[in-house]
Amino acid sequence: MTNEIKTQSLQGMRAIVTGGGRGIGEGICLELALEGAIVAVVDHNENSIDKVIKKILKLGGSAVKICSDIGTKEACQQIINTAVDKLGGLDILVNNAAPSRDKSKAGNITDADWDIHQNIVLNAPAILADAASKHLKMSGQGAIVNISSVLGEQIGSISWPYHVSKAGLNHLTRWLAVRFGSEGIRVNAVSPGLVDRDEGPKLSDNLAHKALVKEVIPLGRPAKTKEIAQAVAFLCSKKSSYITGQILVVDGGGNICEGFSNTIKGFDFSKNNSL
Repeated sequence: MTNEIKTQSLQGMRAIVTGGGRGIGEGICLELALEGAIVAVVDHNENSIDKVIKKILKLGGSAVKICSDIGTKEACQQIINTAVDKLGGLDILVNNAAPSRDKSKAGNITDADWDIHQNIVLNAPAILADAASKHLKMSGQGAIVNISSVLGEQIGSISWPYHVSKAGLNHLTRWLAVRFGSEGIRVNAVSPGLVDRDEGPKLSDNLAHKALVKEVIPLGRPAKTKEIAQAVAFLCSKKSSYITGQILVVDGGGNICEGFSNTIKGFDFSKNNSL
């Protein structure tokens, strides 16, 4: 079997990735492993974790499994404790987990829909960052990367709790960067635009969607999961040693173009792409 671990910008670093069992989270786990990190794959679905770890091992990387929800303070604390025990320390925290987006319009949102978005997208990253901070400080090269979305900078009547929670995550990122800066911990976010899944139906499979994307995104296509993951790996590495408190938009230029926000409202993100 060919060992594909070629570049080692994260050699020996120990990382936690929440929501690592699928989609962008899976891509991040694979990319960090390719860069030499030992990855704690965190997800509530054990089968999904096993599949990701199998892929990492096939690449010649190293990973451990943490099957857990992040819905409570106790669960978040236990994730950090378990990861530190299994990894022998901690250098990287990637807050990627997010709930599926509802399609409720303004006025129809339930308390449960609101609560789950704020809890998973905003509260959990804050709790995990706080719990991880003492270990990241000891690392001497600690990095936190939050996975946001371009929707955090836009106003939408559908799935608006998702928009609000991602906007909050952006500000949390900046606040944590100031809070932890003196401890040598860098905190940044990656804000993806449209992203095609690696497996299953893709946005680009729909010819109408493909034509719209080509019209409103300067690079003419959705991102690949690996392109988002590479941005995360960069922000975790020494190559970004003087970057903190930043929201890195990775969207092919879509956010700067007129019509982008209106165009993406017609996409069904639950079926073929992420944002």
